[in-house]
Amino acid sequence: MVPRRWLALAVLLVWGATLGWHVKRLYFRPLETLLAQAARTIPPGVAYYAVFQGDRRIGWAQTEIDTLPDASGFTIRDRLTLTRALVPGTEPLSMDVTARLGSTLALRTFRADVTGIPGIRSVEGEVHGDSLVDFTVRDEGEGQRSRVPLREPIVLAAAWPLRLAAQGDLEPGDRLRLNMFDPITATSMPVDLTILAYEQKTYPDSVIALGGLWVAAREDTVGAWWVEQEMAGVRLKSWVDEDGRLLIAEAPGELRLERTAFEFAFFGDSVPTELPGRSGRGPMP
Repeated sequence: MVPRRWLALAVLLVWGATLGWHVKRLYFRPLETLLAQAARTIPPGVAYYAVFQGDRRIGWAQTEIDTLPDASGFTIRDRLTLTRALVPGTEPLSMDVTARLGSTLALRTFRADVTGIPGIRSVEGEVHGDSLVDFTVRDEGEGQRSRVPLREPIVLAAAWPLRLAAQGDLEPGDRLRLNMFDPITATSMPVDLTILAYEQKTYPDSVIALGGLWVAAREDTVGAWWVEQEMAGVRLKSWVDEDGRLLIAEAPGELRLERTAFEFAFFGDSVPTELPGRSGRGPMP
């Protein structure tokens, strides 16, 4: 009888250990694994935005996300063009940021071309692991190369909505801290994100021309989180949909981005007499 009892106990211990391993594998997986799995569900595509300062439309923005051919990560292109200078004596701000992200949305390489910021025309760099950014800043002449040590993993400023969506299972009251990286200044800053609400939101998806004006022909409805961002004492609010795209976002300088149809973003309400060529990558320069 004793050997049988020991055998039964051994079977129970093995079964318990196996069950515990499965529970740990299914429910206590490393964050990197969970992010990589969630990120694979992010669909590629282009989102267009009208940029406002108060009630006045002053520019457009565009975010394009695509997957790398070998499924090892993503590319993201973030463009912003304003029609008026925010600082007297400077050019109107224009930014074109292209970056490569890893499978967990971690920043790998980036390049930013910019006008309207004195002393900077382009910035490009590469992240080495989670500890160092090697970047080059160029103005008119030869670039200046520098290195910045990192204390923790960074998230590209344009990619924080994707990182939020990949987190999953978010509810009002949840908080998340990210170390957000600005490729223009090559600096990082901790940002606290707080989920304030979850609602169904709509935005114009397509338009028709009617009497010289663009009129919304169809609206898309998506589930979205209302998120408060706090950084360096500044609080901004944004609506982010479940695919990690901004719907409405506040920005410094009393700016506001609103997702909309291509035509509303780049032309406003009025139909131009001549339309430039259009591709899936946005307007012709």
